[in-house]
Amino acid sequence: MTQDTENATDDDREGSRARSATTDEIVVGVDGGAASAAALGWAAEQSRTTGAPLHVLYSWQLKASQVEAAGVAFRRAAATDARARATRWVIDALGPSAATCWALGIVEGPPGPALVARSRDAALLVVGTGEHAGLRRLVTGSVSHYALSHAVPPVVAVRARPVQLSSCRPSGTSLPTQT
Repeated sequence: MTQDTENATDDDREGSRARSATTDEIVVGVDGGAASAAALGWAAEQSRTTGAPLHVLYSWQLKASQVEAAGVAFRRAAATDARARATRWVIDALGPSAATCWALGIVEGPPGPALVARSRDAALLVVGTGEHAGLRRLVTGSVSHYALSHAVPPVVAVRARPVQLSSCRPSGTSLPTQT
C-alpha cells in the first residue's frame, strides 16, 4: 500500500485550477462514519478494478466556539491532528491487505464544497450517504445531496452496510464527524 499526503492550499479549496485536463482519478470523501467506510471500500474496489488513482479527501472545521480563540498555532495543531486521524482511519478502514494506492487530502472547510471543488476534474466522486431526516438535515445539510446537486463528474452515493454499531469504525481510531 502506498499513501501520499498533501497540504491543503488555496488551489485545493478552489478546485485545483492548476489541473487543466480531466483525469481518470476517483475522489472519495471520508468523515469517519459507517457510510464513509462503505464509500471508501467501494471506491477502493473501483480503483483496483479500473486502475484509476484514488484520492481520499477529509474535510475538517473548527467548532464555532473555537474559531475566534484559534491562533495560528492552534490551527496548525488541529490540522496536524486531523491529518493523523484521517491517515490512521483510512489505513484501518482499508485493512491490512489493501492493495490500493491512495493519496490523502486534508482541507479545512465545509465538506460539500470541498468535495465538489476537488472532484471538478475527476472521473468519479464517491460519497457515503446515511439517513438524515428532520431537524438534523435541516441544520447540518447533507454532503451527499450537495455533491449530487453540484458536482461535475458522476457521483456514486454509497449507503452504510447494515452492521452492528460496535463494528462501524475501525478499531481504536475515530474521526470527528461533522455535526
